[in-house]
Amino acid sequence: MALAATATGESPPPSAPRVQGRDAPQGRDRRSTTTSTFPPPLADPARPPAHALYSWARKLSQAFAGGLAGWALGAIGYQSGGVQQSDAVLDGIYGLATLFPAIIFALAGLAFAFWYPRSTKRVNDNVATLERKHADEGVQA
Repeated sequence: MALAATATGESPPPSAPRVQGRDAPQGRDRRSTTTSTFPPPLADPARPPAHALYSWARKLSQAFAGGLAGWALGAIGYQSGGVQQSDAVLDGIYGLATLFPAIIFALAGLAFAFWYPRSTKRVNDNVATLERKHADEGVQA
């Protein structure tokens, strides 16, 4: 990126805006097109309060998952600090990475099979109900 030159051909001072093509904002550096205020506004339409709740829940779940992984490694006898791990610990790590997720996946599959059974009759009833709703609203499938 080239800095805008002055009339004498010298380089402008470091505080001068950078020229970045014809779409660059006039008189301002493109990197600083937004201004920050402290404290931030309470009603920011770009980030509604639901975003804050989602962000907090994500951070909480990531902290829980990290703690759970540390607890599981401690339970199988993992030793930190570059120590050579025993075969039992290596087998435990393999089990945590393969067997544990397989068991959780199987339990989730059983839960869906019993709590949400999909028989041919139920699927046909759902299709008929949707066709009636679409016919009432005038929507073509």
